[in-house]
Amino acid sequence: MNYLAHAYLSGGSDEVLIGNFIGDSVKGKQYLNYRAQVQEGILIHRQIDFFTDNHALVKQCAGHFRQAYGRYSGIVTDVIFDHFLAKYWETWSVIPFPEFVRLFIQSFF
Repeated sequence: MNYLAHAYLSGGSDEVLIGNFIGDSVKGKQYLNYRAQVQEGILIHRQIDFFTDNHALVKQCAGHFRQAYGRYSGIVTDVIFDHFLAKYWETWSVIPFPEFVRLFIQSFF
């Protein structure tokens, strides 16, 4: 659910961005059915998810929401992380947030 983080970590390529965005819905080796850069984006998506799902601090954060949200505590954590990425966007990107959003939308149309 951390779409903003996935988009940010796509590195500016439209096809990598698309792959990174659809990564959750592409299962197993189905990624091989896509063009090379889309495949790269799907694999980046998987690497990001693996890293965050296994990071001790992310697990600790999700643990704060486990009682209230159960198995969805990881999704809640992702949404909160995206919130803070957006809130402090200028710390991480030289591209203004509205411009990034415009470029993101433009990648799909």
